[in-house]
Amino acid sequence: MNPFWRNIVITLVVALVAGTFGGWMGAQRALDTDAQTLPLRQTVSDIVRRDLRLTQDQTREIQSIEDRYYNKRSSLRVQVAQANHELADALMADMAFGREAQTASTHVESGLGELQRATILYVLEVRDVLTPEQQMVYDRRVREVLTASTTGKP
Repeated sequence: MNPFWRNIVITLVVALVAGTFGGWMGAQRALDTDAQTLPLRQTVSDIVRRDLRLTQDQTREIQSIEDRYYNKRSSLRVQVAQANHELADALMADMAFGREAQTASTHVESGLGELQRATILYVLEVRDVLTPEQQMVYDRRVREVLTASTTGKP
């Protein structure tokens, strides 16, 4: 084989392997961090478990709320993933932001909006279980989390 073509083939194979590995790692990281997803969910669990002294009744009620939320969140995440596939297919078909891509984009936005609303309702539902003193701590910590991205604080 001519050295020129051999080097081309080697370069293509290395690029393909590196691209595949990089894409796989990026996808894994996106799933692990649950970026659309919201660090607030984990923070709420941390707040109620570490920062607040809950009664057994509060613990049971919050666990029930979390279970319902996790089921809803899982369903919405599937919806968003399906909408992302729809968007990818539409873009690959046209390579333009045509009617199909716009519709798919709207489906993605809708799913993400529903996920955000479900999370907000979850946060408020947990808050309703707390005493007024616990709510003060909870509200402060939730606010810290929500504003951390703009202030750079955790």
